[in-house]
Amino acid sequence: MAENALAQVKTTKKDAAPAAKKEAASTVAKMKGISAKRDKGAEKSQETAPQAVDKGSTKQQVTALLNVYTDQASEQDNARVSAILSFLKGVWSSIKSFFSKKEKTPTGVTSNLNKEEILAKLVELFECSDNLAEIAADGDLMHRIMTEMPDAERNSALDCLYDNVTDPQLLIEMIDLRFGVTVIDSRPETHDKLNDKARAIALKNTPIDWTAAGLIEVYKVYTFLPQSDLDLIQCLMHLDDTSVGGAAYGYSNSTTGVYYVNYRAGNEKMQEIVNPANDGKGKVSGHSDHSSDRRNNTIMMDMTTAHELGHIVDGNSGWKISGPGSSMRNVSKWQETPDDPNRVVEEMVKSISGTPYDGALTDAEFKIAKDVGAAYLAKDQNAYAGKWSAAVTELTDQTELAVEKSGDTSIDAEELADKLTDKKCNTNLLYHLWRGQGVNSSHYNHNDAMRGMNRPFHQGYANQPWFTFDLSAWNDKISCYQFRCPKEEFAETYASYHAAPAMGKKKGEMTPKGLLDWFIAEGYGDVVPESGTSEVQEEKTTKS
Repeated sequence: MAENALAQVKTTKKDAAPAAKKEAASTVAKMKGISAKRDKGAEKSQETAPQAVDKGSTKQQVTALLNVYTDQASEQDNARVSAILSFLKGVWSSIKSFFSKKEKTPTGVTSNLNKEEILAKLVELFECSDNLAEIAADGDLMHRIMTEMPDAERNSALDCLYDNVTDPQLLIEMIDLRFGVTVIDSRPETHDKLNDKARAIALKNTPIDWTAAGLIEVYKVYTFLPQSDLDLIQCLMHLDDTSVGGAAYGYSNSTTGVYYVNYRAGNEKMQEIVNPANDGKGKVSGHSDHSSDRRNNTIMMDMTTAHELGHIVDGNSGWKISGPGSSMRNVSKWQETPDDPNRVVEEMVKSISGTPYDGALTDAEFKIAKDVGAAYLAKDQNAYAGKWSAAVTELTDQTELAVEKSGDTSIDAEELADKLTDKKCNTNLLYHLWRGQGVNSSHYNHNDAMRGMNRPFHQGYANQPWFTFDLSAWNDKISCYQFRCPKEEFAETYASYHAAPAMGKKKGEMTPKGLLDWFIAEGYGDVVPESGTSEVQEEKTTKS
């Protein structure tokens, strides 16, 4: 029985082996079949599914979007756009339809895309990209952006790109297109847009070529200035002369608009990026006003670009903004004295604390001092511009003539002349007259011109009125230059308000509260939150 049982087991195992093998083989075959089907499915999927599209660089994306927007798209453009516009309604169905066609025509996708959304994405690329230099360096693409995009979107794009542009001629085109301002240089073709009046004024001087860095600075400031004011500009130019600064020219009270910005002269610290020798980023020097001035250590070119436009705005009004009787003059309590030698001397005496020379002069000598001052002012002041020694010689000669004319033998003319020309005396009438003249200084000097004065006294320009202003305004000033005359105070107020964001400040932050309140009340600026002025006051308090 045991043997039969063993034999039966052996027989069962022997019979079972082929069956198991057969079943195993069947299972393997099934698995291979499934795998084969999967492979075939994968192959089929790879054959029919579109390859992943490379969105490309920012420049390639911009080009593709522009092509689609302007109906010039290629198959690659459409594929690229589809990859970056997944949010568009129906875009994937359009792409699916596009790839399933035998004839892959770009219009199959373009016609289904929402152009407004494409345009929005295009603007978004400019605003978000950190790689704009490649676009800015492509002149052809820049011109496409300038000519093929609608105005608002184009302006947004240019505002993102201008800082990376290195071609001055392209920047000139951009400023013209963006702000409507004609910028001229040495090329005759840039003068073609000037009207006859503008050409007659502008070309009295020699316009020279701009640097890219200088034009970038102009563009930056223009983005913060009212377009209605920029519309007053006939042209902007850069002159080859020896003065430091800028100037706004007007022709009649009804039309203004030719102005220039120039920093070719002066020492190295004063030279600005409009100078070809100083081209490049980081070449904008700070303006060194008195440390208590609000515009101290700001960018001079930024301030001047806005400042000169302030003059154009003022001139366009017929100078009513800063002229006699204007509300602006009430802020700093300006008083005007005609450029009449005797009147000027009398007003200067009123502005000096105590008696001139602190009582060192007799009444007769004091009368001669006033006569000498009037005679001196009647002369051509250009001969003494910046030359105190030449003024001393003239004053000495005038003193001798006045003493001789008085017939007072008790007066020693030479001794009196020494007293009258001692500029170290705080209440020296004649030195104050010389120091305050327009030909001697373009702004009121904070170091020595105020010594012994109740009200600061200054002549704005040669052969023009003299002014006094409130001492408290001086202590709360934008700049020394503001007190050259009321015209300059308005221009400095305008610049300190509008150009502040160009230097990382809030509008109103650089403007004293009295002038800021007047500026906004008159409609030259928007309402500024209280924090706009309180921070300035707090900063000043801390400094003092």
